[in-house]
Amino acid sequence: MNKELIKHLRSITNLSQEELAERVGKHQSLISKIELGTAELTPQTQKAILNVFAEEGVGGLEIAVLNSVINKGV
Repeated sequence: MNKELIKHLRSITNLSQEELAERVGKHQSLISKIELGTAELTPQTQKAILNVFAEEGVGGLEIAVLNSVINKGV
């Protein structure tokens, strides 16, 4: 999971950085830093983020397809 994928998933689910951070149990500044690429995404935080997106109806298959599309554009 990379910073672009998180941004796109937030956009799809209409979640702000603050809303995502609250649901993940982290501070908004961490989500911002992850999206900027200045903070590392730990496995625990990644799992929590994926769980939030799953709760919003965006599952593993959709995330994998979106990730593939994003990586082709890089």
